[in-house]
Order: sequence, then structure tokens, then C-alpha cells
Amino acid sequence: MPSRHSVYSVNVLFLIVLFLQLLNFFLGWMPQYVRMILNEAFFVLLPALLYLRWAKLPLRQTVRLKSPGWQGALGSLLIGAGFYPVSVVLGAILQVVLKYPVTGAEALLPKTPLEGVLAIIAYAIMAPICEEIFARGIIQQAYERQFTPRKAIVFSGVLFIVFHLSFLQGLTIIPLSLALGYVYWRSGSLVASMLTHFGANAMAALVVSSPVFWQGAPATLLSPVSMGVGVILVIVGFWLLARSSKPIPIEPKVAPSRRLRQTWPLVIASILYLTAIGLELGVLTLPNQAHAPVTVGAVQDESLVESEYSIQNKAGAPIAEVVCRLEPAEEAMHWQWKSTHQAYDIQVAGGRYMGGDAAIQKEASWRQVDGTLLQGEVIAEYEHERFETRWSFDGERFLIHHLSSSGSEQTFELALANDKDSFVIESSTWPWVLRTLPFSPNYVGTAYYFKPYTWRQETQDNGPVLEPVTVTVRGPETLEVPAGVLQAWKVTVGQTETAWYSADTPHVLLKYDSGIETMSLVGWGEQ
Repeated sequence: MPSRHSVYSVNVLFLIVLFLQLLNFFLGWMPQYVRMILNEAFFVLLPALLYLRWAKLPLRQTVRLKSPGWQGALGSLLIGAGFYPVSVVLGAILQVVLKYPVTGAEALLPKTPLEGVLAIIAYAIMAPICEEIFARGIIQQAYERQFTPRKAIVFSGVLFIVFHLSFLQGLTIIPLSLALGYVYWRSGSLVASMLTHFGANAMAALVVSSPVFWQGAPATLLSPVSMGVGVILVIVGFWLLARSSKPIPIEPKVAPSRRLRQTWPLVIASILYLTAIGLELGVLTLPNQAHAPVTVGAVQDESLVESEYSIQNKAGAPIAEVVCRLEPAEEAMHWQWKSTHQAYDIQVAGGRYMGGDAAIQKEASWRQVDGTLLQGEVIAEYEHERFETRWSFDGERFLIHHLSSSGSEQTFELALANDKDSFVIESSTWPWVLRTLPFSPNYVGTAYYFKPYTWRQETQDNGPVLEPVTVTVRGPETLEVPAGVLQAWKVTVGQTETAWYSADTPHVLLKYDSGIETMSLVGWGEQ
């Protein structure tokens, strides 16, 4: 083959594609799955095809685009499908052992049938085709010309892991990555490794799209039984592959080039990868873009407003009814919440979610003119226990008092850390406070997010938390809730919580997604 095709040249190609993956991070304004599809097409497949053209290599012969036979095809497919539940269980174990922070994943799940279809296309079609041509058809094929098949499989597998630019995902796909390389070498067919990749990603696509299609997919495909079935499928798949194929011995034909010249692209790629996972794990931080603190306008309500909401769990099942009252009182806005919750225990995409039978009452108040918090309380009654949490804010510090029916009583004081001009929002009330934001497309502001009483990961105990968050506004977009189909502004707080407000004034809270449960407007009116 032409001398242009070498380990060095594919290392440079890998570095270029890795740079493009980092560039893809700046396209976060695009719809999630549209961005994934375009990324595979233009940032993975297109560079690979341009490389083949530059190196004057025929596509079919170079990447081994040929049929593996029906047994090889079936075996390859079973290997991929079987490795998926194994990888998920491995990821869950590593997440617990490494105390890996996973936030915001739920917000990326499709919410409409169109998004579900796009997710299936991205995961099950685009990724297997584009990534296999790039990773196996070009990179592994070049490494096999210089190294033994075993080393080529390992080296290309490591690059495939680095390509994903994620610490946890990289660890979980190690078995699958090596299996893809082995299937490609053993069968001598890129179609075989595409089928293995398709088998794993098709299972992932079913789980990811479960909120809009097959809601039972996570419970079925991620159960302990599916783990055992997955191991059996992998064994049967390798057996079929071994029966149907006999790899042609490949002797390295290209003498290694000078090591420094050959590996410098990988050194730079390693630096990029370590930087990416450092940011992912919070070890490194980017300089914060300067955003002004959030500001809200004066409340325009002159009378009592009562709203009714329904709450659904991640499976879409109703679990609670809520009545909220907003009432202006002198210079403050007074807010009340009453809800009754039903217990549930579900397994869906993203994990297992549980809730108990409970009756919850909340009250809070904030200044009408600028949304500054004043005080609040939460009273939650469960089957065997009752909790009360009360807090007050003087503009500089919070005082929190927590009492449980078991007899424990705690008092906390939390200061605002020399930032008096910052805006503070509270975990229960912010969806109502922020309804007077200066709504405009791409608005961004900063705030401090206050949780009166919650589990604190750093100190491994319960207590108040005050942390900085970014508030973003997108839209308007069309939103359907029980109260009707309306144009809505979408407001995201931090990484996991989102609220939607009617585009017309007065801005009414239409929907709120906590990342665990979703609350939708049923009806509202002034009294």
C-alpha cells in the first residue's frame, strides 16, 4: 500500500479527530441528538474518508468491508448485545467504588418521540458505522501492519477509549473496546465489528429512548437476569465467530519509524484526554466566564393566585397532587405548598428511583421588589417519621433549625461568604421566584443555590448546602402540559433542574423537572 498510510499518519488523524471532539463541546446550543449525529458524520466519518483519499487507499480493501458470513455476523451481533449489560453493571460498580460524580444525565434523555428517533439513529446507526471505519478500519488496520495482532488490538482499543473523552465511560467500555478489535481481526471484516458495535449501542438506544418508547427497557435490559444472559450471549457469540472464521496471519510489513516522530501526536492526545477527564472529575476548572448575578423584576400579582400541579416519577406515573398559593402580603410574597405523595419503586434509564408515602407542607416568603429570600419552613410527615425544617435569611447568613420526631434537633448557621451582591435562590421556591426573570434568549446569570437540609457528600452527613449555580434561559419553545399547549421559556438552574414558564405575561410556572420527578400545571386562577 502507499507509504503515506502508516502508524504515524493515523496517529495524526486520531489527534485531528480528537481536536474535533473537543470542538464539539462548544456546540452545546444545538439539540443533543442532532449534535451527536452531525458529530459522527462530519467530525469522525468525514476526516476518515478524507484520510483515505489523501493516502490514495481504496475504501473496501483498506477497511475490509466484506461479509463475515451468517455465523460470523450473528456471533458478532451477540457479542455486542451481551457486553452491554456487562458494561452497565461494571460502570455502576465503578461509580460506587470511585464515588464518581454523575449529574445532569437525566436532562439529556429524549422527551419527545422525535428526540427518541434521533437518539436511536445517533447510537445504533451513526456510531457503529462512523466509529468503526475510523477506529478499526483505519487505525487498527494501520497498527496491524507494524505490530502483532495482539498489540494492534490493545493499542487501537486504548485510542478508542481516549476518543470518548470520559473517565467513567472509558473504564466501562474497556471489555467492549477489546472485543471490537478482536472481532475485526478474527473475522477480517469491518461489517462484523460494526455489528458488534450495533449490538451494544442498540441496547443502549432502547434504554436511552425508554422515556418516550419502551418504558420497560431499563428494567428488562439492566436486570441481574440480563447480566447473566449477557454473559451467555458473549460466550455463544465468540464460539460462533471462532467456528466461522480463521484469521489470516498478519506479519508486520512496515518498519517502525522514529519513535519520537511516530508518537508525538499521541503525547498531545494524552494531554488533551487528561485535561478533559480532569475537568470531568472537577480536578481542573476552566476560568469562569463573567456573568452578572441573576436579577428578577418586581412581582406584578395583586391578588391571591392558586395553582394545581400533578407530579410524575421518571416512569411517567402520577405520584402526587400539589396545590400552591401565591399571595402578596405588604412588601413580601407569601408562598404555600401542600402535597400528598404515593410510594413508588421503579427502575428506568439512569437507575433506580424510590419515593415514600408522605404529606408535605411548605411555606416561604421573599421580597416582592427583588426576590430576596426572607424565611421558610418544610413539614414532611412520613409513615414512621416527621421532619420539620425552618430557616431565615437576613441578607448575609442563613439560620436553619431542623427537628425530627425521633428526637434529634439540629441548628445551623450558613454565611454568604463576602458576596452580598449575589442573588440567592432556595431549592423549593426558586421555580416561583424566577418567574419574574428578564426573559430573553440565551440569558445567563449566576446565583447561589440554598438547600436547607440535605445529604452532604463531602462531610457525609445531613445539613444545609449553599453552592454557586448558573441560570440559563432558552426559548421560547412549544410545551404541552395538562393545562394546554403553550409557548414557554425554558430556565435551567445548575445541571439537573429545569423550569418552564409561559411566554406571555404574567409568566406562569408550567412545568418543573427536578431530575428525579416532574411537576406539570393542571390549572390556575386568581381569587
